[in-house]
Amino acid sequence: MAENKAPRPDYADERVFQRNRLPPRAYSLPKHTLSLNGLWRFHYAATPLHAVPAAGDKGAWSTIEVPGHWQLQGFGHPHYTNFQFPFPTNPPFPPSQNPTGTYETEFSVPGGWDGDSHSKMNYRLRFEGVDSAFHLHVNGIEVGYSQGSRNAAEFDVTKFLAVGAGVSNTLRVRVYQWSDGSYIEDQDQWWLSGIFRDVLLLGFPKGGHIEDFTVRTDLDRHYRDAQLSVELNLALTISVTLRVSLSDPDDGSVVVLDSVCLERTVDAHECSFSISNPRKWTAETPDLYHLRIDLIDGAHTLQTISQPVGFRKVEIKNGSLTVNDRAIQLRGVNHHDNHPRYGRAVPVEFLRRDLVLMKKHNVNAIRCSHYPSNPHLCMLASELGLYVMDETDLECHGLYDSKYASDNPSWEGAYVERIRQMVHRDKNHPSVIIWSLGNESQYGRNHRAMYEWVKKADPTRPVHYEGDGNAQTADMYSYMYKDMEFLQWVATHDGDTFTKPVILCEFGHAMGNGPGGLKEYIDMFRKHRRLQGGFIWEWANHGLEKKDEKWGSIYAFGGDYGDVPNDGNFVMDGLCSSEHEPGPGLKEYKKVIEPVVVARVGDKLKIRNMYDFASLDHLRAKWQISQFPMWGRERIAASGQLDAFNSRLLAGAETVIPVPGLHHVVDCLDEWWLTISFSLRRDTLWAPSGHEVAWAQFPIHGGGRFKPIASPLPPLQYPNIQDTGTNLHVACPDFTLSFDKTRASLTNWSFRGRNLLYHDGGPQLTFWRAPSDNDSHGDANDWYWRGVHELSHQVQAVTHLINSAGVLQITSETWVSPPGRTWGFNTTTTTCIHGNGSIRIHTRTAPKPNENDTPQTIPRVGLELKLPREMANVSWFGRGPGESYRDKKFAQRIGVWHDSVDAMTTPYDCPQENGNRTNTRWVRVENPRGFGLAAVLHREGGKYRDEDEDEEGTFDFAVQKYSVQDLERARHAAELKEVANPWVVLRLDAGHHGLGSASCGPRPWAEHNLGCEGYEFVVELEAMGL
Repeated sequence: MAENKAPRPDYADERVFQRNRLPPRAYSLPKHTLSLNGLWRFHYAATPLHAVPAAGDKGAWSTIEVPGHWQLQGFGHPHYTNFQFPFPTNPPFPPSQNPTGTYETEFSVPGGWDGDSHSKMNYRLRFEGVDSAFHLHVNGIEVGYSQGSRNAAEFDVTKFLAVGAGVSNTLRVRVYQWSDGSYIEDQDQWWLSGIFRDVLLLGFPKGGHIEDFTVRTDLDRHYRDAQLSVELNLALTISVTLRVSLSDPDDGSVVVLDSVCLERTVDAHECSFSISNPRKWTAETPDLYHLRIDLIDGAHTLQTISQPVGFRKVEIKNGSLTVNDRAIQLRGVNHHDNHPRYGRAVPVEFLRRDLVLMKKHNVNAIRCSHYPSNPHLCMLASELGLYVMDETDLECHGLYDSKYASDNPSWEGAYVERIRQMVHRDKNHPSVIIWSLGNESQYGRNHRAMYEWVKKADPTRPVHYEGDGNAQTADMYSYMYKDMEFLQWVATHDGDTFTKPVILCEFGHAMGNGPGGLKEYIDMFRKHRRLQGGFIWEWANHGLEKKDEKWGSIYAFGGDYGDVPNDGNFVMDGLCSSEHEPGPGLKEYKKVIEPVVVARVGDKLKIRNMYDFASLDHLRAKWQISQFPMWGRERIAASGQLDAFNSRLLAGAETVIPVPGLHHVVDCLDEWWLTISFSLRRDTLWAPSGHEVAWAQFPIHGGGRFKPIASPLPPLQYPNIQDTGTNLHVACPDFTLSFDKTRASLTNWSFRGRNLLYHDGGPQLTFWRAPSDNDSHGDANDWYWRGVHELSHQVQAVTHLINSAGVLQITSETWVSPPGRTWGFNTTTTTCIHGNGSIRIHTRTAPKPNENDTPQTIPRVGLELKLPREMANVSWFGRGPGESYRDKKFAQRIGVWHDSVDAMTTPYDCPQENGNRTNTRWVRVENPRGFGLAAVLHREGGKYRDEDEDEEGTFDFAVQKYSVQDLERARHAAELKEVANPWVVLRLDAGHHGLGSASCGPRPWAEHNLGCEGYEFVVELEAMGL
């Protein structure tokens, strides 16, 4: 007897992705549009079987905000995984424990919509985004089904609605947390469910409306004159007049005006117009014409569509991705829809703020990762000037094998439908220059089917898919997180005869403190024609604000909601914080991709325009010469407009001008620096006039290499030195100090009764830093394994004498090694105490390696001191004002900076190493009355860092109110609020390891590594403000 199998529910059948859903169309809302957003009734059930029925039993109802996610409104909890599925993997079947949310609301068709014969309406319900699948009911009758979370769904509900004054309709939406679609929506983000984008009631006149429209522009072979084509799909029941007009971007003058009568039998119409030399749209010149399409019945306008039009042509030409016949560089970011309180229910104003910040930071491209964004993103990008790679809502990373979905014929319809939805919605936006088939879904027959469909539907844009590693169908090669050696190879192995360009769809993983090494990427892109840039991963952290009983408010990541399995804080990997505030990584990216590059060649400046299209006439250039005396404030010696600068310098061109103001420079031991700044001449949509776009700095005097604090230093006067066997106590007229011989460390240092050190906080040689996220996925694994975090000091000998110069000299021999290991450093430290109370500490480390046990790199090498907590103000001469590291420092300028100890900490959402400053000449830490400690560090011999022009002899430092252990213990920034140490830590480093981007990418480049080798340096300390 044959077994009778029950039919699979819609949400468990990969062949069913819609029922009664209307075909996708270009995004445009009619005049008669009613938002149904607001407070809805809501019923939450553990499974679809427990959900309330379509009508009748009301169940236990709560309320919920639409749009929004139910997990962020008290139902279930958010769940984060990178690519592992949070449920048993058995495609196409979702788990039987499948939380189901039933939404219900009432609405009435507004009066006047159906008021006369001309405006009798067909009605539609439009859902911009529902995760992950839903059935729709109106007035108790099932209307249809849809899945594809980040795609729109539109249903004709005309026959289901009651229309009339005061007549109410009941809308019920049953949403399933999991569906077969979840297997191909495995993007690296929070799993969040519900109606998270707008819900709209749309009214279209029955007499006729435009069902869909396609706007295309083409340029002639000279890329001067243009052709504008408008294709319309029509639904007419009467004869109408079609009127098409195109208006100038500036004065609104009419460029095109055309009208035609259409019989009721016409269901498609195409019109084409020749435009003489229109202004061209690019990300640098986002000129938008205004297209208006009117459908008219006599004196009555049935429908009006307004669509911005950008004249541009995208091609793969001579192996390059070109816009308007010019190869472009993508200075991009990957962008998820995410808000710290609303998840993917992102308000439009928040989204606009994101894009404005991108423009302010020289970003010119967005990859919508890994799904079509809020429909306003492409519109905003067209308006502000950003290229968009629009990506299909498709990722099945956790399936690992293409046989399950990507190469499985039964999934072909779902794959093709997802790109079909995206292309039709966003096809009319000039900002969209690339279609992407999705992300990390292996490669199979269904990708080929998607490519074939999109090339037929829209031959005007190239197609991207990183998973197509051999570019069998993709129009470009795409890679993630590659190192310099690979990029050099891929850029050159085909010579200059290649047919497809290379982009990095993901690089520079911006997790925590990082990414390091961005300048090397950009230099490589600019060196090789085939490398056309890429997209940083990613724009912002995905932390969700969560109330915590102990810590107050935290930015939650995987595991903070009891979500198992999870991938921890891997979702905190953005250039911006969870609140989308720019972080140090974004500032660094802005600097290394700046569109004006200046180099000094002798007494000349070479200025190069790195824009692809724009001249520099929208920028104003200024110069300033600064003098920096030892321990003094910056003095601006001269400044002015850069008169010799030709602002009409064309894209890609360069010019050479004299270095301005050299006659103001005096030959002395001070440092002199020239700063050039390029800022906007006029207000733009994204920044006011005066906004700085690019800058450069150069040393212009070689004599300024600072000498020790005082030289020669005076001898001790009437010293009283007591040796107790375990301690040396030194008393002089103005100062006292104690040296613990068992620990080879200063324990007390006071001037005229005021302490410079916290108790037992004397300088100690240290090598550890709180691992950054990039460390934790890279070098820190080796550091922990080799015991770098457990290095301890074994004092072997301490001697002291007063030398011939009258200086007390304490020499310590120390073995520094981790427990249970045989590698370490033989260290000799000579501490010299001078008559004015200043201290010089000469440190020499000689590694004793063990071939099988020694780490390849170390986090840092330098001295740590603990100072009294009242020393809360910091001044320094070096890079600032923000943090910097040897491979993440170009956004910080040379100058004299002042800040509080509190502000010296970079408040990463997940605490880790932070707040370092590089290329420092001197640093002071003082109390509010000006009493404190001054320090300099001189390196001797060895290779400590990559060599900077005229910056050898500088050092790194950090001042923190937290210990390394405090930072290591804390999982969230809020946890540091209860830390109330009675001291601050001053760290003076001779060398500091780079950051890299190993959280998902390369470790620091070789030149930024700090090797486990010998180091020698001198630290000089002196009391200030006496």
